[in-house]
Amino acid sequence: MVIFAFILSCTRFGQHTYAIGGKVDAAIRAGINVPLHLIKIYIISSFFAAVAGVLLVFKLNMGVHTQYTSSYELFAIAAVVIGGASLTGGQGTIWGTLIGVLLIGTLNNGLMMMGLPIFYRYIATGCILIFAILIDQFFPELVHGE
Repeated sequence: MVIFAFILSCTRFGQHTYAIGGKVDAAIRAGINVPLHLIKIYIISSFFAAVAGVLLVFKLNMGVHTQYTSSYELFAIAAVVIGGASLTGGQGTIWGTLIGVLLIGTLNNGLMMMGLPIFYRYIATGCILIFAILIDQFFPELVHGE
């Protein structure tokens, strides 16, 4: 996490990534080779998605889609948005994402320990995600300090 936080905040690669996420036209005008940079980002992202898939198979000892492996994308998107990343791009930090992951993990563990059915986790996560998106859209100065 520290390495990727450093890469995103202190290197040209990270600055180009934020620039492309903020506004592609401005990044092109700034001289960034956007298609090549996007290919690099997709390669890195797909590599870590594959690593996550392999780790999930090791954890569950199976590669089958079950109720415990479904909707990971909902939890991932919710954690990133709760952590302060904007759905329109160009905003967010790794540390904010870590806070979002801890919040969603705590919520899911709490609901599981209460013995509630699994669909309540989805409902609670969805409600928090909608709330975070509304705050991001209507009060961006609270989230991004604008």
